[in-house]
Amino acid sequence: MSFVAAIVLLAIHSCSETGIGSSLTATRTEVVKDSSFSVTGYTTINNTLPARTLTQLLGVIQADNYGKLTSDFVSQMMPAWPIDTSYITANEIDSCCFVFQLPIGGYTGDSITPMRATVYKLSKPLPRPINSSFDPTGYYDSNDILGSASFSATALSAADSIASDLDDGGYREFSVKVDRSVAADIFNKFMSDPEIFRDPATFEDFFPGIYVTTTFGSGRVTNISSTQFKVYCRREIHTEDTDTTYNLTYSYMASTEEVLSNNNLRLDISDSVKEMVANGEAIVQTPAAYDVTITLPVQEILDRYRNDTEAQTVFNSVSLEIPAVELVNDRKIGPPEYLLLIPAAKKNEFLSKTNVPDNETSFYAQYDGTKDCYVFSEMRQYFLNLLEEKDGVAEEEDCVFSLTPIDVLTDSDSDTGGFDYSTWMYYLYYGYYYGSQSSSSSSIIEVKPAMERPSIVKLDLENAKLKLYYSRLFENN
Repeated sequence: MSFVAAIVLLAIHSCSETGIGSSLTATRTEVVKDSSFSVTGYTTINNTLPARTLTQLLGVIQADNYGKLTSDFVSQMMPAWPIDTSYITANEIDSCCFVFQLPIGGYTGDSITPMRATVYKLSKPLPRPINSSFDPTGYYDSNDILGSASFSATALSAADSIASDLDDGGYREFSVKVDRSVAADIFNKFMSDPEIFRDPATFEDFFPGIYVTTTFGSGRVTNISSTQFKVYCRREIHTEDTDTTYNLTYSYMASTEEVLSNNNLRLDISDSVKEMVANGEAIVQTPAAYDVTITLPVQEILDRYRNDTEAQTVFNSVSLEIPAVELVNDRKIGPPEYLLLIPAAKKNEFLSKTNVPDNETSFYAQYDGTKDCYVFSEMRQYFLNLLEEKDGVAEEEDCVFSLTPIDVLTDSDSDTGGFDYSTWMYYLYYGYYYGSQSSSSSSIIEVKPAMERPSIVKLDLENAKLKLYYSRLFENN
């Protein structure tokens, strides 16, 4: 057992701890640190994720010490209400296209590799529930292509001729041109039956949605943060004196948070990673690959604190630091940016709903790229609850936790579509994240299963540091 004790000034921050009276005067305090606890764990399969991300992942990438990831997506569409039909007829629709918005740096792999995106119209509404293992076969006609176009992730590529020349607030766009009849059909449907546009549930009977996949190229997966169907109209007004042409742009429908969108993921994990898992290594891999299940000596920590009867005691803190080992690969696929630590029995329920870590039964840590570790520093309340609600007796489910990768949305991110651009640029150049890039002033709005980018890391559980701090209070005689 390893104990470190230090005499410090009395700093009482709770009067409800075990053995603490209502009045303490003339006391001295020893702070005890115990880091003799061990952490054990193993890799678990996590290959099915609920459809809870707004980020649409598109492309194919293969890397050593990772594997081959293929991702395409399906999406229901939110219709515009109302469609502006003033002074416009279906005959004045000039062209239309799907416009996909990409955050700058929002990709993994080769930025300039040309790839071809192909868009299909769904033939029937998507099933509910839906998850990352969904196979779109049978939900679209492979011969019914709405459109195709080449795209890259940078304006430096010649294949970007179809992309917008201007980046809009940290974004750039590429478009897939569609026959004007698609827009004309939507326009005419609104004219004849506008009520179905009030609700996406009724609209999907007319337009079930889209399936977007890559039909050429590999070497990159790209994040798409916005998908819109834009319509361009050309109206000419002729008078005796002048001829005037009006060019008008409308958005008839889009993929939004209110409608169903799902990334269809297929990950062929490399043999080297499978061998690590078979040898007992703790591997976390995204998207939809591996979690790590760990056992914490919760009862041992509680007993260590409760069995110190020589003095009055105050439970100060418990922290968990887990070293991480980056796996070398040729695509700069780095560790997950965030890990969620939660009792394993509660993980699925937590991630299936809108939740945030409460530092009481769920905790999160951001990867520290300078120290190569994840640190969960606010676990005190978890142990206090066991002391108060279960009289310090931990059941097996109180000791088994899941370490699962998550995507984190903060209030600062929400103003920019959910992306931290400085973090994206670090990821672009270095392939991993620095903990210092997170803003201490930002508040978490929501966490979701990690699906925004591929990642992989090996956790060094043997050298994990689980630290207990508590104070021993003595009355001065």
